[in-house]
Amino acid sequence: MEKKGLAAWVERLDSEDGVVLTSVLAELNILTSSDETSASQLAEVILRDASLTTQVLKVANTVHFNPTGSPITTVSRSILAIGFNTIKSICITIKVLESILHGQPATRLYEIMADAIHAATQARNICIKMSADGKEEIFVATLLLHLAEMLVLSSGESEVAELYELYEEDSTDKERDRIAESVIGVSYKRLGLALVKSWRLGAVLQESLQPSSKMSHKAEAVLMGEEVSQVSKKGWDSAEMNALMKKISTFTGSSIKDVESMVQESANEAAEVAANYGSDVLVAMIPSTRPVEMESDACVGVKSVHQPNQELQLKILQELTSMMMDGVDMNSLFQMVLEGLHRGVGLERVCLAIFDKGRETVSAKYMIGEGTENWREKFKFTFVKSRSGFLFQLFSKGKASWVGNENFKELTSTLTPDYIAVTGVKTFLIAPIKANKKPVGFLYADLGESKRALNDSYFNGFKHFCAQINMSLAVLANKNGS
Repeated sequence: MEKKGLAAWVERLDSEDGVVLTSVLAELNILTSSDETSASQLAEVILRDASLTTQVLKVANTVHFNPTGSPITTVSRSILAIGFNTIKSICITIKVLESILHGQPATRLYEIMADAIHAATQARNICIKMSADGKEEIFVATLLLHLAEMLVLSSGESEVAELYELYEEDSTDKERDRIAESVIGVSYKRLGLALVKSWRLGAVLQESLQPSSKMSHKAEAVLMGEEVSQVSKKGWDSAEMNALMKKISTFTGSSIKDVESMVQESANEAAEVAANYGSDVLVAMIPSTRPVEMESDACVGVKSVHQPNQELQLKILQELTSMMMDGVDMNSLFQMVLEGLHRGVGLERVCLAIFDKGRETVSAKYMIGEGTENWREKFKFTFVKSRSGFLFQLFSKGKASWVGNENFKELTSTLTPDYIAVTGVKTFLIAPIKANKKPVGFLYADLGESKRALNDSYFNGFKHFCAQINMSLAVLANKNGS
């Protein structure tokens, strides 16, 4: 890289390899910082990334997060079972691991990542009385504490070799910062602060990167977790560790004996977390006090997102029935239906559109798939109460339809350009959704990403999930009417 300095490196990390990581981190932080964000919106973000979907399901099915062993087949269910902010921290861990440890990373990168997972686990557990949301915020901030160094060392730039040459074994953060300043023109600390602001990675991380005498408890926990990860390398019985135990005891209000037990158990938990993410190298670098077994691939039904998978369809339909009988809320059921159509049936873009109170317009409420990000604003249509109206015909026929197919010529003939303008396709699947015989909205699906042709497998799978959503609404209507 010809240019050096802060601006040059921020620009470098904002593009190419960093762009996927930055977009996911920023979107996850925006979503989870808002009280108005729903689980369905978080699921949408995850499901747009096939690799992230696969890894979230794999981790959600590990013993650590799913001790009952009951298979979790959908991201929607994972969020319900594990919790909103825990899923966020899992996603961020996955994306960081994926970005930093791709290819054949140097040992130093593994060391930083192992330390980050260990420190993050310690920091989260040190906050005994904090809310679950607060703990996950601390976990993420600690995990990203050395993000700048990790991104630089994994960038593939020519200066990286020089950085490694100047590094010494057991060099401190300050020493590595001085080396970075001389080689790439900016310290990791300054670069990290710039990335926090540019990518909106949160106030806790920013505060932790520039500590003061008046830090919040969250930032204190971050730095304490970091300290545990470093001091533990000198041994659990070292003088430095004994001094640190006293410090943590004061911070938590717990006895030194309880703190010692908690910190060592946290190291074991960190090793288990690394095992959950499938890296035996990371496991070996975390000073756990008991052996950790690598998790097998427990994820259910991980196949191509855009091909029909009848086995996965069946499992998701069974899970839907079970959740419906358990009385889960309709928002979660709707989202799971969409996920079943996307991952099980293999439909690339799926949307559930809902009528307004006056049943005059219908607009997108839930959606999944590439290219659906702006459908909440654009996917909005007027219900024309005329035989020539497309939606009027759809609800009159009252069944799932394949627009563009010769068996559905009458409905296809009423399709107007405003639909095509939003979706970009003339061939799609659509079905009316009703509750107590009253129109609620419609379910829409297509292969608009690849522009491949639909076939009977897609249509049959679509009909199965349409039947499920209508049955769910009928059950809910009966419960409310009783």
